Amino acid sequence: MGSNEAAPRRLLWVNHFAAAPDMGGGTRHVELGRELVRRGWSVQIAASDFHLHHREYLRRRDSSDRSVIHERIDGVDMTWLWAHPYTRNDTSRIRNWISFGASLSSLAVESEPPDLVIGSTPHLFAALASWRLARRLGVPFVLEVRDLWPESLAVGGGLRGPGYWSLFALSRFLYRVADGIIVLASGVGEYLIQRGVPSRRVTLVPNGVDARAFAAAAPEERERLRLVYAGAHGPANGLEAVLLAAAILRDDQGVSFLLVGDGPSKSELTERAREQGLERVCFQEPVPKSAMPALLGECDAGLMVLRDLPLFSFGVSPNKLFDYWGASLPVVCNVGGDVAGMVAASGGGIQARDGSGPALAGAIQALLSLSPSERRAMGLRGRSWVTAERDRPIVAAKLEGAIAPLIRSSR
Repeated sequence: MGSNEAAPRRLLWVNHFAAAPDMGGGTRHVELGRELVRRGWSVQIAASDFHLHHREYLRRRDSSDRSVIHERIDGVDMTWLWAHPYTRNDTSRIRNWISFGASLSSLAVESEPPDLVIGSTPHLFAALASWRLARRLGVPFVLEVRDLWPESLAVGGGLRGPGYWSLFALSRFLYRVADGIIVLASGVGEYLIQRGVPSRRVTLVPNGVDARAFAAAAPEERERLRLVYAGAHGPANGLEAVLLAAAILRDDQGVSFLLVGDGPSKSELTERAREQGLERVCFQEPVPKSAMPALLGECDAGLMVLRDLPLFSFGVSPNKLFDYWGASLPVVCNVGGDVAGMVAASGGGIQARDGSGPALAGAIQALLSLSPSERRAMGLRGRSWVTAERDRPIVAAKLEGAIAPLIRSSR
């Protein structure tokens, strides 16, 4: 068959927490899938409609409905699988992970099976089920390393007990059996190579931005400084530093904070802000990704904050940073390593000296000392960098370059 008559290459991409544009959360998979479709691929994404932050089903009535739900978004076939509901980060959350893997294992593959399966690691059970499915179908398996396991347990204060070492063994097994490995941060690739993964099997396919979704015009030049944080509110996100910075800056009437999102720490953060009388700190519920450009357009700068942990110096590729720059916002950042390197390379923000609240307050004051036109220029530099380096079509080309050679020539 000639190249002009070749059938589309078929990809099944599994990520338990992949989100549609009308949901809160990252839309990396839908947006990159859309770009692959434009390049002639057939893309199916398997995810759960039990939302990570809302803690409710967004496509089915309730937990009694265990049907497989199909939806097409921008040419991408979304397959919503059932997973067990949970409300707290306890053993029921592990049950949610395992049940998603079980739903994937029982997924009926259509008459035209995929040519390749990507399994993502917000947790390892979904990746393991993805590998089993790829092996059953006799197609290549690619591991997408989003979170490092068991290393991520340290973020939540986990101990190195039997669970830790079980996840350690499982992660090393997946590194060994994967035909290719995708990493989202260059530091993660270096980390894996240092631990024995052959460099030829590791490809950087970072997070990025859908630049077309954001208005190209810069935000208004305003004397005020409304800083926005849009993302998860959990122990790893270090939002306590934001509250401390807000307390330090409470007498500056021109500075306010908008924290958008949800997570296990939100109620505690909200109560702490109320007790401390932080009247210019506002909490808002998560918004769909489709509403993010409008929300960021009402703000003046973005907050890129995380807890000060060694893993975050090399192991993150934060969507929120790229969205801020997509909206032409200057960024105040307290994350070191790779993220700090991007801030420096882009000229699109100010770096705090460390992860503390006083350091964050100092960086905010440095941004406030600039004129509105200088802040505007800083945001435009960030947009220029992210459009050139992290726009979805650019990242999709990297993804295609990583997976296309693995597909067998005779299908």
